[in-house]
Amino acid sequence: MRRPPRAIVALLWSFLLLMAISLGVVGGLLVTYLQDLPTLDALEEYQPSLVTTLYSDHDEPFATFFEQKRSWVPLDNISRHLINGIIAVEDAQFYEHHGINFRGLARAFLVNLRAMRPVEGGSSITQQLTKILLLTPEKNLSRKVKEALLAVEIEKRYSKEKILELYLNQIYFGHGAYGVESAAQTYFKKSVDQLNIAEAATLAGLPRAPNYYSPITDKERAIRRRDHVLARMTERGFITNEQAASAFTVTFDEFSFEKTRNLGPYFVEYIRQQLEEKYGTYAVYHGGLKVYTTLNIDTQRSAESALIEGLRGIDKAKGFRLPRTRSLTAHDSGKSPLSYLIPKVGETLSATVTKILPRAIIVQVGGYQGDIALDKVPWLNASQPHQQLQIGMEVKVQVVSVNKRKKTLDLNLEQDPEIEGAFLALDPRDGGIKAMIGGYDFERSKFNRATQARRQPGSAFKPFIYAAAFDRGFTPSTIINDAPVSFPFLVDGKRIEWKPENYDRKFRGPTTLRYGLEHSTNVVAVKLIERIGVDPVITLAHDLGIESTLRREYALALGVSEVTLSEMVSAFGVFAHSGIRFLPYSIRKVVDNKGAPLEEYVPVSQRTMREETAFILTNVLKGVVERGTGSRARVLGRPVAGKTGTTQEATDAWFIGYTPNLVAGVWIGYDTKRSLGRHETSATLAVPIWTRFMQQVLKDTPSEEFPVPENVASVVVNYSSGRPTTLDDKDAIQEFFLK
Repeated sequence: MRRPPRAIVALLWSFLLLMAISLGVVGGLLVTYLQDLPTLDALEEYQPSLVTTLYSDHDEPFATFFEQKRSWVPLDNISRHLINGIIAVEDAQFYEHHGINFRGLARAFLVNLRAMRPVEGGSSITQQLTKILLLTPEKNLSRKVKEALLAVEIEKRYSKEKILELYLNQIYFGHGAYGVESAAQTYFKKSVDQLNIAEAATLAGLPRAPNYYSPITDKERAIRRRDHVLARMTERGFITNEQAASAFTVTFDEFSFEKTRNLGPYFVEYIRQQLEEKYGTYAVYHGGLKVYTTLNIDTQRSAESALIEGLRGIDKAKGFRLPRTRSLTAHDSGKSPLSYLIPKVGETLSATVTKILPRAIIVQVGGYQGDIALDKVPWLNASQPHQQLQIGMEVKVQVVSVNKRKKTLDLNLEQDPEIEGAFLALDPRDGGIKAMIGGYDFERSKFNRATQARRQPGSAFKPFIYAAAFDRGFTPSTIINDAPVSFPFLVDGKRIEWKPENYDRKFRGPTTLRYGLEHSTNVVAVKLIERIGVDPVITLAHDLGIESTLRREYALALGVSEVTLSEMVSAFGVFAHSGIRFLPYSIRKVVDNKGAPLEEYVPVSQRTMREETAFILTNVLKGVVERGTGSRARVLGRPVAGKTGTTQEATDAWFIGYTPNLVAGVWIGYDTKRSLGRHETSATLAVPIWTRFMQQVLKDTPSEEFPVPENVASVVVNYSSGRPTTLDDKDAIQEFFLK
């Protein structure tokens, strides 16, 4: 046998030596990587970032706090179609490999090579899980090696079901949704166990590129991706050809895929501040707290509707204002997220003016074209629309009707008001806040005018003067002379005469306290506080819930001291509940993510006013609605009491009113004080908003009378004189007095 040539032997030995060295290097690198790998104990101790959820007074979820929007669900509660879809498109050999899907890597390489772009990834589900939970996000060879090694270790320690559960609850699906439950709620407004095949396939296609394949971004692209997932599910035998064919026909027309918005954003922010102060920021955004609040969803929606529409109406009465202008660009004619918006009747959207016709304006709203008839816009100068509008201008529109087939809209022209407002409603029987609005638009201004803004209440403060007087023996029939009066005081050493005047600058002579309060007579209120003293009024107001500083002067009777809307509504709640005060509260209870209670609020009552005084005052405030400045609320056709308030030069307009089980207040004004209009009053601005709210909230509830205390007597008196009379008197009214 011939020996091989020495050169071949040398070459062979060199090759073997090189292989040994290479293996040694690779082995050394593997040892180094293994020593540098993070421990898997992190998986044992893993605590997912969970969503904190707010619930209404009927335990309905309505808002969330999160850094990563996620709700954890066990694998058994996840749609099998979604699980199979994820496996089919992300890791078809998931149940066959031991951490690394070599077939998947080869397949992805060939697919991406043919497409000349990244279409599929080759990482297994286990590798993706290690990348999410255990490794940093940089992309390099070292990270890929660690990812593979960790995947193998995870597969040794955990079952396939556990790996799937961790992955499905952790993966990102776009638009802030982490995990399958959050994704199902975000895109389809349903729980993950309720998804049909088409919906499951849509979600399964998202993790590869969540924003790119999102139906919110592009419905057509999302459908193509979904159909790809359905085809892969069919190939793997997860669904039949018939099931796939049926799912292929499903469109997204019934889904608006709108980005969710928290109900009552000012109330939500009010809650967040309380939670962060007590539990810290991390617990609020990661802890999965369940916060049961006092908010009533229907009441909040009614308040938002009444205030927003009211502010728009007030603003329109002042005429059309030029909105911000922009030019049409190539982007406007192409696809954008709004291109797939399905407008809803009643909502207000942005639109771009595309044509101005003699009798109509044509606008574009996403993928829809809309008409605005000029004869429906009386606050716009319809005879010269070109002077107020131009092509490319962005305007606000309200949707009147939608034709999905033709992609056309019937619209009304709108504009965002410059004026601001606030609204607060609570249950006087326990102090629970039922609705809160701190301004026209939370995105425009997060300043909460219901709780933070201190403004002069004007005549809305007068009930405190009258309550203090009734507590000291005065009655609704007490006479005070409505005649000119002056009060001297010194300013910088100079003597000044203050002469209070009535709104209409008229004097009525001898006037009953009832008439004075019903018609908000300034002189009567000032003379009344002069007789009873300022200090008793301040003491009573503080007892009822006014926490702001009150000025010790007779002008206090005209509401010159600044207070918050929440203080006023809370104090009027004492009148409504027979003199018993409950502190306003917004959180009923808080439990952690395992259901363990962290806190529970029990309302505590305190009598701060005599029952008889509260009732007599309420009976007079009913007259404000029946005959006085709040008469626009008379359309409610039920017992309601309240008080208007208009400040000097009409910079603020208020109305606080109540029934036995609901007290609500509205404030209207500009953030920077200026007149609302020469002839504007709370009767024309605030009362209609409050009335519209009450009409919606009370429409299905029976009328309820204020309970009459035992220690008061009913007497028929003449309305003008306050003296006893008979029922034959055309000016006779029923008055109440202490027995």
